Amino acid sequence: MKNLCGETVLVTGAGHGIGKELAVQLAGMGCIVVCWDNDRDANRSTMNEILEAGGEVYGYVVDVAKRMEIREAVRLMRKVGIPEVTILVNNAAILMHKSLLSHEDNEIEDTFAVNVFSNFWTIEAFLPAMLQNDKGHIVCMSSMCGIYGIPQKVPYCSSKFAIRGFMEALREEVRLFQRKLGVRFTTIYPFYVNTGLARDPKYRFPYIFRAVSPAYAAQEVIKAVRRDYTEYSIPRCLFSLNSINRILPESAMRLILDYLADISNKEQQSEESS
Repeated sequence: MKNLCGETVLVTGAGHGIGKELAVQLAGMGCIVVCWDNDRDANRSTMNEILEAGGEVYGYVVDVAKRMEIREAVRLMRKVGIPEVTILVNNAAILMHKSLLSHEDNEIEDTFAVNVFSNFWTIEAFLPAMLQNDKGHIVCMSSMCGIYGIPQKVPYCSSKFAIRGFMEALREEVRLFQRKLGVRFTTIYPFYVNTGLARDPKYRFPYIFRAVSPAYAAQEVIKAVRRDYTEYSIPRCLFSLNSINRILPESAMRLILDYLADISNKEQQSEESS
């Protein structure tokens, strides 16, 4: 596994959940960490934790849904002499639990602005230097909802499917046309993480389909980066379901998923609306 000590890592959504744990753990490994979040207090809390442990950290209040805020933050980073970002972790996301027809227009637009378009704007800012130096790593958070469509999460699933295609296409574009093998790409597919976005689901085999802690999820993301995996699911075993999903007829896959679920549609809908 590659050593990350000395890398400059930017984490979006660093104030909470996986993003906070990534920032803290990476700082503990000797990385220079840059924290972005639109929540000033939460971002400062993450920074303070890193500083108290003796790490090097910088922080900016950024709404990643806004392209101009990203550009301004990048300008300020370069103005104060922060080393060029070598690992970019696009972690920020929003999730709403309700039926598609219950969404307001702005809620769908906001979901795509944060979960999808922000990835374009951050990569637009940092990829050129990575290509010039033939060194860098871009990490984007998809989801198991980017592999399987889940009821009550239609906009979220759509945004995470988009990230999967975005990363696959970008990876191939850099490989074929830029010929920069030193720039790596990793797409992460978490299942349920106790971040406040998702509830612990009810499944027939809870020891497999269980919610994991943000700390554990961050450890797995870092492992995927250090091993240069192009795709990685959390937990790891679930990604094999993607291959099964592509082989089996849709009717057969639905039978499997219905069997694994230990909760009726009526109960699930009731829980989501509570």
